[in-house]
Amino acid sequence: MRSEPTIFASNADNSATEQNAGMNMVDILTLSTRQQQIINWIMRQRQSPLEAIAAYIEAELEETRAEVTDLISQGFLESRQIQGVTYYEIDFRRQQSTETLDAISSVSSAVRPLSIILNPSGTVSITTGESFELCVTVTNQGDRSAVISMALDQDSSSIYPWCAFPSESLALSVGQSCEVVFLIQVPPTTFPDEYNYTLIIDAPQHYPEHTPIQYKGKVIVLPSIQEVVRVNDPTFVTLPRTSSDNPHPLRSGEIWQVLISVSNRSERVDRFRVTVPDLDPKWVSIYYPEGLALVGVVEAAEGLPLNPDTQGQVTIIFKPPMDVWAGIYAPTIRVHSDNNPDLTLLDIAYFEILPTYQLDIQLVTLLTRVVNQPSLYEMRFKSNGNIARELILRTSSPEQDGLLLYTLTNEEIKISPYGTARINIEVEPTKKCKPRFLSDRYLNFIIEVEDKQGALLANDRYLGNLLLPARPWWQFVLLIIGILGLIGTIIFLIWWFFFRPPDVPQAIEFTSEASTYREASNEAIRLRWRITYPELLREIKVEGLSTDDKLLSQPVVYNFSKGIPPELKDYCVIDRELLCQNVPTDARKPSQYIFQMNLSSKNPKTRTIPLVKTTKILVEPVPQAEILEFASTKPLYTESKPVLPTIAPAPVQAAPSGSAPATPAPTEPKPENVAKAPNFTEPSSIAIALEKQVFYTAIGISQGAANPRIVRPKPDLDNEVRLNWSISNTSQVRELTLVGRSPEGEVKSPPLRFVFTEGLPRSLRPYCTISNDQMVCKNVPTEAKASGNYIFELAIVPSKPPVDPKAVLVTKKTEVTKIAPYPAKILELKVNGQDALPQYSFNLNPDIPTILTLSWKVEASAAAKIDLLPAPGNIAAVGQLALPLSPKSAEVTYILKVNNPDGQVIMRSFIIQTIAPPPAPKPEETPPIALPPDVPEIDSPLIPNTSPNQRSGGILTPSEVPPSQK
Repeated sequence: MRSEPTIFASNADNSATEQNAGMNMVDILTLSTRQQQIINWIMRQRQSPLEAIAAYIEAELEETRAEVTDLISQGFLESRQIQGVTYYEIDFRRQQSTETLDAISSVSSAVRPLSIILNPSGTVSITTGESFELCVTVTNQGDRSAVISMALDQDSSSIYPWCAFPSESLALSVGQSCEVVFLIQVPPTTFPDEYNYTLIIDAPQHYPEHTPIQYKGKVIVLPSIQEVVRVNDPTFVTLPRTSSDNPHPLRSGEIWQVLISVSNRSERVDRFRVTVPDLDPKWVSIYYPEGLALVGVVEAAEGLPLNPDTQGQVTIIFKPPMDVWAGIYAPTIRVHSDNNPDLTLLDIAYFEILPTYQLDIQLVTLLTRVVNQPSLYEMRFKSNGNIARELILRTSSPEQDGLLLYTLTNEEIKISPYGTARINIEVEPTKKCKPRFLSDRYLNFIIEVEDKQGALLANDRYLGNLLLPARPWWQFVLLIIGILGLIGTIIFLIWWFFFRPPDVPQAIEFTSEASTYREASNEAIRLRWRITYPELLREIKVEGLSTDDKLLSQPVVYNFSKGIPPELKDYCVIDRELLCQNVPTDARKPSQYIFQMNLSSKNPKTRTIPLVKTTKILVEPVPQAEILEFASTKPLYTESKPVLPTIAPAPVQAAPSGSAPATPAPTEPKPENVAKAPNFTEPSSIAIALEKQVFYTAIGISQGAANPRIVRPKPDLDNEVRLNWSISNTSQVRELTLVGRSPEGEVKSPPLRFVFTEGLPRSLRPYCTISNDQMVCKNVPTEAKASGNYIFELAIVPSKPPVDPKAVLVTKKTEVTKIAPYPAKILELKVNGQDALPQYSFNLNPDIPTILTLSWKVEASAAAKIDLLPAPGNIAAVGQLALPLSPKSAEVTYILKVNNPDGQVIMRSFIIQTIAPPPAPKPEETPPIALPPDVPEIDSPLIPNTSPNQRSGGILTPSEVPPSQK
């Protein structure tokens, strides 16, 4: 047991001053219950936002804000802003006494080089044989690094021998802190008493004027408490049994029914009440057996009355609220006795709230037009799950790489269960991003969300865009002036070449080195030409156009006024003619090019030289991947045979003397397969048999003290849909996505992703081969095993983003593939280990109960519904159930009904007829005796519907069945 941590100043001179620092627990006890819950929550969390506090105390935000404001005004809490979020934490300084505050304020911060936090501080209560941790946190607030030693004083500390490592040392730089833990183990033979200890903190080399510092504490050793159960004390058992290693799983909104079986072993009539003190009363509903106070009037009981040596049952239903956090809960169940109020009967029920991961994310655009300020967006997160989430945000713009600059308020965000959070994002263009003329420019970007724990997100990519306005109109005027200047220059050149002399340079050959090039090889078009009269040549202008005269290759001008220019010396020679070979260009993009050459002469009077053009030159684009074939291996599958556990036969009781069986008695099972059955011939053994009864809820089995042996066969894993496909140009595939849907579009099989960044994925290597850049896959599993109709879709994500951002991915779908449900069969229906007969008849004995053992085995689809009527209803495919017969004359028809998903319905039934003996005559002078109230029926396929006031015994064999019913 620990006390709350306390913060001490390092320059305190005595322990009395140190113990005054910190929160006064007496003041905390004067607060309201809700305010104490807030203080307890914040001390455990260090700091917490308002939403988390409201969720913990189960109150509205306004009510929680009022309570927190009151605590701040009293000096218990203080608020702090961290990245735009308000957090609340304990204000230890305001809780210090007046004397301590005056002593601390009189000393400057320079004389407080060490800050010490002890946890626990003051007095610690612990029982013999247990252990506790003494945690010491030291912060170096001085102006130098220091070596600090901490030790328990051997002379003045009574607990010194209890610590295996009573001394520690550490080195701290300026502003650094560290925690040291002393493990104290109390010996089991320690006498209960008060033991004092002294903790010494010293830094003689670096802070000799402020150390050593001593802190005194006390350990109270309590005697261990042992539970003594007397023979006459009542006992109870909780069913089903749970433990911390095997809690009962619950989803949000589900309920859990627990049965409390109480035994009154005393010689007096007693009344018992059940409470669950650890949980909110809204979480628990307790139901006692109903009693008959008046004739025909049923009223609810406030307790469980029991006669001596009888048993009773109380039902507890746990119903956690929808917004409960995930985790394991261990409430204590206590049974109170009216005869022994001081008697403590306790048990613990363990249940686990399973986690849910629902998270809603929304990208909201606040400002999208960029003028003189960046565009503004907001990411809103709302958690509808019961666990805390930690997310990482990343921004990217694959289409406009390097054109946008992002600013996030926080790249990592923590969201509490059922909490909300917001992140502001500013996006602005860089200097490389230029606005267009006469039209606005839209830029897209992507925000990716990733969960630190790897939990799945409904959507992890969010698309945003911003608007870049067009340039001002006056810049367009400058462009028009430039175009007019270029046109004037062209007119001048035409006039210049009109008066050329007759001898002019002419291109007699202008072709490409090859007619076809490939983009995949990063090949640029290379040109070849021959020109006459090279001495009259002034310059050559070469440019590449498309078939519709659009500029594809930038114009290149070669100046021959001083001979061959330097950039052509490696490609050209002059020998009467100018011969140039393999001249490179910048034409690499896939298209059809037509290069034209424009020659100019040194003579200004030479007329214009006609343009020379090449034939069409093709640059082939990179071939894209295509799905050549995609289909399932067969159109119809059958759901695999269900995996049924094998259960050892249950014990069959022999019929007592005096009853005449109508049919031959069932054959006794072999000794090695039958557990020893309890003796039901004596009434004293009935309570013992019921007390030792074990329930197996997982497979729907209820029987005696012997555990059945279960043998599970190996499941059939070859019933899932398998696919074949063939894809060309596999080198252009970055990723394949495969998803199975119903004909209505609902996703029925988990989506599969195959990433090809490192070659053929490991998961496809057993099924796929790649040859000549073509991938052929056979019998690829899809994990689709449940019955139903499937349409599978295969999509290709190319390794190179398409030029058109609106381009649709290459996809292909299969025909409808069906998985037929497995045909339903009732393999066996047995009563007392033998196949069920159409009808049974029993003559009842009031002193001996009649209990039948019913077992069944059904082979059907996993989605089939199996019912045992009239009770208990829905059951498992394989199970065993104890059927106590009615103590009155009755006729009950039991029906085993199976509904398969394909509409198949099969049933088997049998009739049980009970004949009660006539009631014994009662003396007239004997007054009627009020019977105890009946125990209510528990609607469960695993619990026999018997009352503790009814007497029970062994099993009877059926009497003779009328010939008409055979």
